[in-house]
Amino acid sequence: MPENSNQRKPYAGKGRRLVVAIDVGTTFTAASFCILQEGRIPKFEEATADAKVPSVLYYDKEGRAQAFAAETDDEDVIMEAESNEWYKTAWWKLHLRPGHLPIIKDLALPALPVRKSVEDVFADYLGYIQTQVKEYITTTYGEGGNIWNALKPTMYVILTTPNGWEGAQQNKMRSAAIKAGLVDADGARRIKFVTEAEAAVLYAVDSGCVSDWLVHDGHLILCDCGGGTVDITGYRIKELEPLKLEESSASRCKLMIQGYLAGAVFITQAAKVYLKTRLSGTEWDNEEAIQRATDDFEKNAKRKFDSHNGTYWINLNGFKSIADLGIVRGRLKVSGMDMAAFFEPSLKSIKEGLDIAFENGGRLADKIILVGGLASSPYVYAQLVKWGEENSIPVSRPDGPTTKAVANGALAWHVDDSVAARVSKYHYGIEVHIAYDRTCKESQGRSTFRCRAGDERVHGAWSCILPKNASVQSSTQFTKPFTVELDDVPGRNFDHSVNIFVYRRAKPPKFITFPGKATLQPGYEKLCSVEGDLQRCFEGSPVRTEALTDIRYRRVEFDICLTLGETELTAQMRWKEDGEWVYGDASVAYE
Repeated sequence: MPENSNQRKPYAGKGRRLVVAIDVGTTFTAASFCILQEGRIPKFEEATADAKVPSVLYYDKEGRAQAFAAETDDEDVIMEAESNEWYKTAWWKLHLRPGHLPIIKDLALPALPVRKSVEDVFADYLGYIQTQVKEYITTTYGEGGNIWNALKPTMYVILTTPNGWEGAQQNKMRSAAIKAGLVDADGARRIKFVTEAEAAVLYAVDSGCVSDWLVHDGHLILCDCGGGTVDITGYRIKELEPLKLEESSASRCKLMIQGYLAGAVFITQAAKVYLKTRLSGTEWDNEEAIQRATDDFEKNAKRKFDSHNGTYWINLNGFKSIADLGIVRGRLKVSGMDMAAFFEPSLKSIKEGLDIAFENGGRLADKIILVGGLASSPYVYAQLVKWGEENSIPVSRPDGPTTKAVANGALAWHVDDSVAARVSKYHYGIEVHIAYDRTCKESQGRSTFRCRAGDERVHGAWSCILPKNASVQSSTQFTKPFTVELDDVPGRNFDHSVNIFVYRRAKPPKFITFPGKATLQPGYEKLCSVEGDLQRCFEGSPVRTEALTDIRYRRVEFDICLTLGETELTAQMRWKEDGEWVYGDASVAYE
């Protein structure tokens, strides 16, 4: 069954809508689009000439982008870049990674262009992808120019993220999309986010290659082996008609596990270190020659490698032979064992991640779906199939190398709404003050204060809104009551902010901070703040008077509401008026 599944129903919405899905990967990018039209079955189309294009740009000395994607491989562009000293930027997506997903210090992550943030590079690259989508539609469709002009102002854009990316990263990506002109500021909510793993599993289902695995209450593990990250997620098949999936274990994004790096770029990095050692003291012992050799490894030997027993060659340029170094007519001989050593850390990390996923899911899942660029490697695929056979776990790679899996899966996510529930990765909550308990060991050593009602209380306590590993339905709100006492004075500002914290370890301590300090305890991290206008809530609260000072104040009581059912956190503030819930405007702000 192709990606345009014949089981997909005609679009039930009104009119026409353009949806563009863009999967910006560490090494490659794919883009697909769909024109939803009332009464017609959605058709997914690729927006670039190739299924995927390099996530690479050239910048000139003034910081202007001069070449993008496949253009950067053109010999004329390379010559111009060298002549004008343009800067080539690759792997820039990894500069956006969250702080809790560190990259090992020995990884030589290329620097960003001078005076350019990762958000700037994202914007430049997304702007280029938009030109490709526009060119395809305007040149392929009859009246394509009119179609683009009519649908672009209301276009939806689906951007993919690794599992470990959170609101701060999504916020920067949304800003980049606005800066690139995909949507205007008023259309910010038309930028949607889906995890790469979720999109990939929907593509795998859509492709028909795992149809035999689609049984009610069945469990799957999706392993997305990408350029920079390996995303592993478990899914339970809740319903078949229409298809509904729910996460069965907390999704994991592996940049590093116990010192082992995971994504495909780290294999290339290991090869580069190897080349520097092998070629030390030779005419190729310089950064330019090493990089050319590394690029040749990336394009040829890395893709062909399939066995420990083979021999592989890396082109160094020229015709010189040095028998002692294994260089024959400008080509470096590399053994299959050395090639396998480049791949071993990534393979070990993938296998560890799969073990963890099965343990989190109670070892219910017994099928693995592989997608992503690294899964296209004959060696990686063969080794994981072998591992699956040793553990009696079938492994499938839908439709061979899945170069367009995530982009098309992102469209399916938007069109079909197939994922009914997700699993919360961490504990989410707020900081509150609680009654001081002299018998509580954790409360001792903390400063106390008297609230306006006269009770002795202590700051810095943890109040959980959503616990880790909870099943989160797409429409479920998680709420926590919150109280703030505000002086009843004229002309006051009613804007109020509440910090949302995340705890990334197993069991949260009772207090967020250390005694007598503002320092967060290990595992706690400020995720964002929810900001809203409390004027209506304030005005509906009764006036109170402090007993000792006669100061008038109001105790404003409201709920913090979080929705995590989609891959993006949303928040609101609510309170009751005449027995009915009233929702105030609120926004989520990230540092």
